[in-house]
Amino acid sequence: MKKQIFSYGAVGCILMASQTVMAASFVVRDIQVRGLQRVSQDTVINYLPARVGQPFDDSQAPEAIRSVFQSGLFEDVQLARNGDVLLVSVVERPAIGDINVKGNSKVKTEQIMQALKVSGLSKGDMLDRAALTRFERELEQQYLSIGYYGAKVSTQVQPLDRGNSRVRLNISIQEGNEARIRQVRIVGNRAFSEAELLKQFESGTRNSLIPSFLSSRDQYGKQKLVGDLDALTSFYRDRGYLNFEVVSSDVSLSDDKQSVFISISINEGDQYRIGSVDVAGRHGLNQQQLNESIKLQSGAVFSQKALEETRKNLAERLGEQGFAFARIQPVPQIDNVNKRVGITLQIDPGKRAYVRRINIRGNNRTRDEVYRREMRQLESSWFSRERVERSKVRLQRLPYVESVRINAEPVAGTPDQVDLNVVIAERSSNQFRIGAGYSQSQGLLLNLSLHQDNFMGTGKQMEIDLDNSSANKNFRISYTNPYYTPNGISRGFSLYYNKYDAAQEDISEYASDKAGGNVNYTVPLSETNSLYFSAGVEQRKVILGDSPADHIQEFVNTYGEKYTQFPVTAGFVYDTRDRTIFPTEGQRHRVSLQAAVPGSDLEFQKLSYEGAFYQAITDDVTFALKGRVASGWASGEMDGLPFFEKYYAGGIRSVRGFESSSLGPLDSNGSAKGGDFLMTATAEVQFPVPFAREIKGLKMSAFVDGGNVFEDYDSFKADELRYSAGIGVVWLSPIGPLEVSYAKPLNAKDGDKEQVVQFSIGASF
Repeated sequence: MKKQIFSYGAVGCILMASQTVMAASFVVRDIQVRGLQRVSQDTVINYLPARVGQPFDDSQAPEAIRSVFQSGLFEDVQLARNGDVLLVSVVERPAIGDINVKGNSKVKTEQIMQALKVSGLSKGDMLDRAALTRFERELEQQYLSIGYYGAKVSTQVQPLDRGNSRVRLNISIQEGNEARIRQVRIVGNRAFSEAELLKQFESGTRNSLIPSFLSSRDQYGKQKLVGDLDALTSFYRDRGYLNFEVVSSDVSLSDDKQSVFISISINEGDQYRIGSVDVAGRHGLNQQQLNESIKLQSGAVFSQKALEETRKNLAERLGEQGFAFARIQPVPQIDNVNKRVGITLQIDPGKRAYVRRINIRGNNRTRDEVYRREMRQLESSWFSRERVERSKVRLQRLPYVESVRINAEPVAGTPDQVDLNVVIAERSSNQFRIGAGYSQSQGLLLNLSLHQDNFMGTGKQMEIDLDNSSANKNFRISYTNPYYTPNGISRGFSLYYNKYDAAQEDISEYASDKAGGNVNYTVPLSETNSLYFSAGVEQRKVILGDSPADHIQEFVNTYGEKYTQFPVTAGFVYDTRDRTIFPTEGQRHRVSLQAAVPGSDLEFQKLSYEGAFYQAITDDVTFALKGRVASGWASGEMDGLPFFEKYYAGGIRSVRGFESSSLGPLDSNGSAKGGDFLMTATAEVQFPVPFAREIKGLKMSAFVDGGNVFEDYDSFKADELRYSAGIGVVWLSPIGPLEVSYAKPLNAKDGDKEQVVQFSIGASF
């Protein structure tokens, strides 16, 4: 007699299929499996705990069915008995033959496919409907995390053959619109206004003056809100509120799921001041080193930032002595009555460590030795945190390096040794760039550049540049070996051609063609000082226009139109800036002397100084002071510099508010003729744009410019200097740098050419 006992379906439930209960167990004489298409019978029997020749009764049925079902191969499993034969009926799960994803734009299809693979739902896998349901919910959660609260994910299973053995997954996504933050409220604040606290947030309502595509401030993200709450906590802790806490943070949605409202409740607590500051433990630092390192002062408002800076300074001091893993533990003594907190800095320097091995990782394109030669921390020497940080800076300045991490790892079983793991993320060293832009002084600018900063992984540089504008046409090819010698002396070669039309810049009626080449050397004197030498040969031809100025005509009449020169340049550079773009600390000074040596058709010398000083006022406000002084003179019978070597002033990169190259003495045609002596200076305060602080690469400045050019050094008069004041904006936009200034001359005189608004824009693509 055939009687069904149990079934196990895709819903995961064991069901009693008959109320008739088997009276006794039976010995299995045979096992038969029905419903198989792709799976072999042996596979099913392997999962089944029942065996031929062994007894079986209904109490064993649930476990038997569960074992077969959990193989993941079947949507339904049923057991039945026909005499002494155990019957197993199965419905196989179909295989996934194809996957189609549509409707997604914010989450890439590649990411979705990878998530399907992790879930066991890629092509060729058996279809697991429970896993598919979980995937749908997880994908919706991913959309929630980026602010798309109305996102819906649905999946249709479409058969690909008559037997339903293969199916296509059609995943349809309705992303909806991104929810935007409409309001952020802070409750419980007394010491600081809500507006001041919201300045610490990355989340918030967007300024209506900023286009939505330029700002992500009103885009809600859970992790971004967590970061904002951490920033709020740091803000209070840095101002003495030791017991500050975020009581709650509630996020609510509008009915249409398009607007996000954030409410944050805080408890400020009381403000504490610093009591005594003591240092304990064996540290070996003298009193001067301690005084320079400790940023906590008795009586001052407690600051978590100052405490962390103190710990960092002490760790760096100990690191300079070879203590790689020094521990500085602050032990607070809190006086709740007087609102004071005493701090004892417990120092445990550990053991002084040697660097056993330096491991370079991530250099897929570059030879190991290229990075090792930049290391100032050496193997088999005392560990020095200062040398490690300097090594990191030198590596980060390499143009083919994206980022650098240096980790000190203790050597197992040897407490006085460490290994340094230098993890480098490289960027492509092959650059092909086509550029376009516009300058008020030179008009349309075109640029073609082929630049190889890391030729064959050796760190050597090769460059080919083509520039074309209405005023300038340039061609230049150069090669530099930054380590011509093992101690870092670099050598380079360059060939160049330049065609310059002065009339296009409203200077004078002449054009100049020059071609030449040079060899140059840079000799490092220290980490911040270097010497530069260059020597070359140059040929120039001057082509006069219809009505050149008298001094140009006289020069050509006296010295001819063609000149062969042998220029030599020597320079000294001192550079301590923390970065080259938007520096906030440090200074750079460059002194150079250029001379046309004996044997040149025209013998002259040019001496110049350029300096810049940067000082951070706050975390995002920087004071900058820049200046340039240059003087030139001639040798032999020539009176002053050749007209094509003279200095010019005025314009967006000189004295703003005056037309480019318009200041100084005038020629017979009433145009600026340049001079042999130049002096310019700029004082400015750089800061984020007030209504667009979240836009990276955007800086604003308030400045005062001053300067002029003079006939020669003896003609210099301080009252002839021109001054201007204004505001400027620099944006490192996705299509290139954009600089705009609005400057008003402060002491313009008759004949000066004013230009209040000036700009320069460039693009590379």
